[in-house]
Amino acid sequence: MTPTSPLRIVTAVKLTDETEKDSLDKELDIIRQRREGDKRFFRGAFEDYTLIVGVIIGAVFFGGVFVMSSGWVAADSITLDQNLSKTPLDSGEECVDREGQIWFNIFFSADEHLIEVKAYNIDSSSNILYFQIENENHSHLIEGEIGENSLSFDPSILDDGHFEALVLVRDVNSDDDAPLAFKIVEVEVSSHSSGPFSSDVKQKVEVEDDSPRSCWTIEGLGEWGWILMGAEWVGGREAAMLTGGNAGIPAWWLALVSLGMSLFFLCVQYPLMHKMYHRDSDYLLTESQLRRLIERILLASQDEADIDIDFNEMKMQERAISIDVLIPYGTRSTTIGDSMSIRAILIRSLLEEFTVFGEMRPLQMKLVCIDDGVHEAHLNISHPLELNRGPITPSEDYSSFFEGMSAHGWLEAAAQTSLSRWFKKHNLVEYGTAVIADEDAVFVRVIYQPVTRFSYFFFKPTYADLQDDLNAHLMQALESHLGGRVLVVSARNEKATLSDRAMAGRVEQPTMETHSYGIVPLGITTRIKGILPEIDEEELVGEAMVAKQGGITGALLQNPFMGDILSSVEYVAHKNRTRIDKYGFWGLIVFVWIPFMASGVLVGAMLGLVARMRFQRVLAACLFGGTIASLTWAYTARGIIEFMERYHAEAFIPFIILLAVLFTIMHVRRNKRRRREELFRDSMAFFAGASNS
Repeated sequence: MTPTSPLRIVTAVKLTDETEKDSLDKELDIIRQRREGDKRFFRGAFEDYTLIVGVIIGAVFFGGVFVMSSGWVAADSITLDQNLSKTPLDSGEECVDREGQIWFNIFFSADEHLIEVKAYNIDSSSNILYFQIENENHSHLIEGEIGENSLSFDPSILDDGHFEALVLVRDVNSDDDAPLAFKIVEVEVSSHSSGPFSSDVKQKVEVEDDSPRSCWTIEGLGEWGWILMGAEWVGGREAAMLTGGNAGIPAWWLALVSLGMSLFFLCVQYPLMHKMYHRDSDYLLTESQLRRLIERILLASQDEADIDIDFNEMKMQERAISIDVLIPYGTRSTTIGDSMSIRAILIRSLLEEFTVFGEMRPLQMKLVCIDDGVHEAHLNISHPLELNRGPITPSEDYSSFFEGMSAHGWLEAAAQTSLSRWFKKHNLVEYGTAVIADEDAVFVRVIYQPVTRFSYFFFKPTYADLQDDLNAHLMQALESHLGGRVLVVSARNEKATLSDRAMAGRVEQPTMETHSYGIVPLGITTRIKGILPEIDEEELVGEAMVAKQGGITGALLQNPFMGDILSSVEYVAHKNRTRIDKYGFWGLIVFVWIPFMASGVLVGAMLGLVARMRFQRVLAACLFGGTIASLTWAYTARGIIEFMERYHAEAFIPFIILLAVLFTIMHVRRNKRRRREELFRDSMAFFAGASNS
């Protein structure tokens, strides 16, 4: 990946002298041979072993959480939590095994302004719950119904002071008055002003319960493991830790779940990103090499597209997030494709070579036909004889004229019969055909659509495959009618998009518009240039395509979902690169550690790639920073919640969690929008300026 440059490189692509071209070609050929030398996915490099370790970590971690949550093994066992609670990994105070025992939870609900009492494991047929709160001046008793497991008490009837609260359970069928279980807590009641400018008085209630927490079962921890993973995926590490801390999940389990996710995604996705994006220093293309590479690819593609490119007027813009190319071209007498077809051919050729050279930046292209509309008029001709070039010279002998018409008629009839068989052979529906002939060539254009249901998944042949097959089919069927003329064939899938025909690995489009530069009239680009500073998101147009990556890497990272995430991660990494260039290894650790939005291990790994740091150093920095971040949040989340409870702000805990989730979503959406604006807005300005220069 080419490092970010503060200057945009915009060049007019001119044919260099032969000596320079030969030198650049030799350099490109050497790079190409090296990159094609070993195409194995697993080459025994450090990143390959890291990927294997990541897969093993994922199997153990996700498999372990699945087994725990399923309840298949020791579902009700509390041994794990009970033993770890006595260690420095937890509070150091042993949690209590309350399985099968009657136990109580007494707390003040700020929302309802009530003291809530909840009892667990009581017998619904004979047990009665009692709650009493008293001091030297007051005494209040509440008795529940048989089997009732919760009570509420309104503390507003209490004066300020210190109280003792007792909760107990008795068995009504027993002659023994001794309670089955009881618990005593301290309650502090005070009054204070509701605000500095308010005369209203608010009651403050604190319940001091120093009893140890209940131990979590294996199944309970497993179920919360999935909840924590979902919260971290949606709202980030902060939201997950606050959610778990508020529910009383032990800190060691919060840290373990967060670390498990970080290790898995880092050790799996980072090696895959490294395989896709990383290029050794010897393989990095300079601006001159990139310009020459594009030039010679287009030179080789002219014949396939049946056009002539004006290389003296061709322009290129190289940016950290894209490569933009403006191509002026002229048509030939045998040109049959429209601008979309021509653009697809050129983009496909460029992306195929970009894959070989490891160039994974999005490519944007605009074609400008310099034939003053002749080509488009030619393409819209519907009658086969209207294409005959040159005026018909009056003659007294019309025999040759009628013989030509007869020959064209037989040719068209034979072609239509052959095309019908070809459509039937491939199970295609005909959406339009044209057979056009002149003295030099025979043009055949077909538009088809597969009959196969769910053709996107099950119809394998590409338009290029069918075009080659149709050419061979017609060459055999029309051999006796061609008379030495050239056969030019064009086939197009009615449902195929430009990205399908260009065989791109990933496609970037503006949010609201899906226009293509290849078909934007010059009048529109001129108008865009004139109002560019005031362009809204809805007016952004274009289509950027990334070279296709084959194998496991392409399958995992270039699907629409992961591709969208990857492009956003890449953008954030580019924006923060100056920090890492300045602070290096330790700066990357701090970036991953400090809870900035979207500063996790994956963004840190991409940032290391952009900064061209060694794989091992990036991996170590992200592991270290991610581990510290998980531990920091795991062991401070409960403290944050207790601090809020101490100042009676616990009602805001769900709000803060929701706020963390919303901020994360908004941050991701903002980065995505900014990236697309920057990607397409600057390209639009370049194409508009290049078209009018």
